[in-house]
Amino acid sequence: MKVVALAGGTGSAKLLRGLQAEIDEFTVVSNVGDNFWNHGLYVCPDIDIAVYTLAGTSDVAKGWGLRGDTFNVLAQLGKLGEETWFNLGDMDLATQIFRTEQLSKGRRLGDITTMLCDRLRVRQKVLPCTDDRLETYIDTHLGPMHLQDFWVKNHGEPEVTGVEYRGSETARAEYRVITAIEEADRVIFCPANPVTSILPILAVDGVKRALSSTKARRVAVSPIIGDAPVSGPAGKMLKAIGAGTDSSSVAGLYRGLVDVMVLDAADETRRRDIERHGIRAVSSSILMNDFESERRVARQALVA
Repeated sequence: MKVVALAGGTGSAKLLRGLQAEIDEFTVVSNVGDNFWNHGLYVCPDIDIAVYTLAGTSDVAKGWGLRGDTFNVLAQLGKLGEETWFNLGDMDLATQIFRTEQLSKGRRLGDITTMLCDRLRVRQKVLPCTDDRLETYIDTHLGPMHLQDFWVKNHGEPEVTGVEYRGSETARAEYRVITAIEEADRVIFCPANPVTSILPILAVDGVKRALSSTKARRVAVSPIIGDAPVSGPAGKMLKAIGAGTDSSSVAGLYRGLVDVMVLDAADETRRRDIERHGIRAVSSSILMNDFESERRVARQALVA
């Protein structure tokens, strides 16, 4: 079975770990909206979370970065009076240096990511949704700010008034993404923040069209239980774009692109609302707090 997973963030990483335990090969289409330049290096947090997770080197406890990493470079930068609000460990910095050096040689982000996977012995394919510039900006009462400034530097505290995907007008899908979706037997929308992890992927030219026309079974795992996201600022973001903070509202955002939504058993009462969007609802336990629960949710996404 050919499987494609749309992914971004820590919730997605948990499902990717579960999928890896169930099937040998699949393709990850990663969000790039949180990519940014930091200390002269091009950082791709969601791509790196996916690669490190599949390489078995991620810091599972933190949900980001590399297991056992140290932060000596960051500490020294602080002594030099530089900003240190974005945590990049010493080993993690090697990835950013490698990526930035390859970009300076004219290589595409997708090809660089493939090089990373090969060198870290990742069997699965990890593809950025686009090689082009695409950045998620959050409109706040303090003015627009990059997602990293909003969520990491300002701890998600500013009042959110809107969300924009800068560069989406010209961004084109990475050359392997459309083919992967078209040839897939199953496309899985990982349980990520819809606004900052999945919608940026859908904003890339050609992706929605490919999802609409693919013959694959399209399955979304809800990122929400009850009236609140499992983690992160999804609730704040959903309200800012005029959506509710429940599984049915997420289903509405994916209308026409998803056949089935796996929701938590606690949300069984929302089944009818979800099915009004033309999406069949399957209830299960979707909270992933250990490896076995990650495998369970992955199995459900593969058979729903």
